[in-house]
Amino acid sequence: MKIDKLRLKNFRAYEEIELEFHPNFNIIIGGNGTGKTAILEALTIAAGSFFLGIDYAETRHIKLEDIRVINSEYDINEQFPVEVEAWGELMGKKLHWTRELTGPKNKTTYVNAQDIKNSAKEIQDRIRAGEQINLPIVAYYSTERLWKERLDTTQLSGSRLRDGYYNGLKATSNNKFFSKWFEKEEIVVLQQRKDSSGLFVVRKAVSTCLEDCENIYFDYNRKELVMEFNDGRKLPFKYLSDGVRNMLAMVADIAFRCSILNPHLREEAASKTTGLVLVDELDLHLHPSWQKKVVKSLKEAFPSIQFIVTTHSPLILSTVQDRIITVQSGKAYYPQNIYGRTANDVLRNAMDTAERLESIQDLLDEYFELIEAGEGNSAQAQQIREKLDQSIGNNDPELVRADVLLSFYDD
Repeated sequence: MKIDKLRLKNFRAYEEIELEFHPNFNIIIGGNGTGKTAILEALTIAAGSFFLGIDYAETRHIKLEDIRVINSEYDINEQFPVEVEAWGELMGKKLHWTRELTGPKNKTTYVNAQDIKNSAKEIQDRIRAGEQINLPIVAYYSTERLWKERLDTTQLSGSRLRDGYYNGLKATSNNKFFSKWFEKEEIVVLQQRKDSSGLFVVRKAVSTCLEDCENIYFDYNRKELVMEFNDGRKLPFKYLSDGVRNMLAMVADIAFRCSILNPHLREEAASKTTGLVLVDELDLHLHPSWQKKVVKSLKEAFPSIQFIVTTHSPLILSTVQDRIITVQSGKAYYPQNIYGRTANDVLRNAMDTAERLESIQDLLDEYFELIEAGEGNSAQAQQIREKLDQSIGNNDPELVRADVLLSFYDD
């Protein structure tokens, strides 16, 4: 599954908006409150329409909190209809479908989503008939992906459809379910004395995205997952830093789902599985050095999956060659030529954010104006320079440049 285009009407902050997506990697940016997460939530409704035709899979309907409201002087008025319309592709077939909520007491319609529902049902029937067709991954990783664990005690069923799509569109994490699968796979390896392609897929994906990871395994004494580093350190999952846990949990879960959905692909499950993965705040808890690598690593580990993510990181934006979408004032824009730029340049030109504190930038601007006017050695300029030296240090690149200009104008 891939989503080519999405149109929203009366969905959360949006009166109406239309967005187009790249088949590979998409990053949505915008200030706080501009509706980045709302777009991902709408995409879970669009992609979740696939689950209408899959038994046991939990779909996502339009909720009351998804309804756009208008505040008047004396009232808060809900706006209807709420519409989520999508154009995309499923198993090589182009589809167009709509989900709609027409009133606060009504249910989300699927009358205009019959095509994707029927296509999903056909896929399910073929799987049950024993065909080894490739299933698409559909998964959403919210900002709560590290902390909020699902409370049910669902066990592995052995079904590609049920296990592969379990908890796929929920805000809760999948760590316990994944851990159960990992333990089961290692037991099979020990008992049957044969390799597990599923474990291979997960470990390869994790090592691709976490370069310090030597291995992950289930510790039977501790009854938990352990990560082994290249330097020999071994740490249980719960003792890892938030950044490492975040990446390990997400990457392992994607790879785990690929392996469950398409076991016949064996060691190539991660590289050949298609589908859609949504990630809110891709930079969550990631060190800047990881932020510069995360897009490349995910594309390398899962080259056939469409990613649609949000971020606040200029370092991540500078690594994207596919598509960046800026949401602002209820509209979508597509900035160009960001790849390879410096973080400061991205902040200034793509994110409309000053790279310095305004008070410091104002002093710098005033100082350079004095230098260019030939007054760089005046009492006023020296007073400003003293403030800047105390604030940012005389080795700041802009102050070094100022010294070069001063020497030029002195000559």
